[in-house]
Amino acid sequence: MRFPPATRLNVYRREHADDEPALDVSERARLREAELQLREVKMENEFLKKAAAYFAQHHQ
Repeated sequence: MRFPPATRLNVYRREHADDEPALDVSERARLREAELQLREVKMENEFLKKAAAYFAQHHQ
């Protein structure tokens, strides 16, 4: 049976959840900072897409 890639990844994660040691405090802090930066970049990207669409529509 073939699963889509996301499903295979979730199956792998469940099967190997205990294989890696838990993150220490500094690693968790780095991960949290990376997650915040990713969220900010995604919001900026969405804004830029909307701005580009607006200017493309109104400046032809």
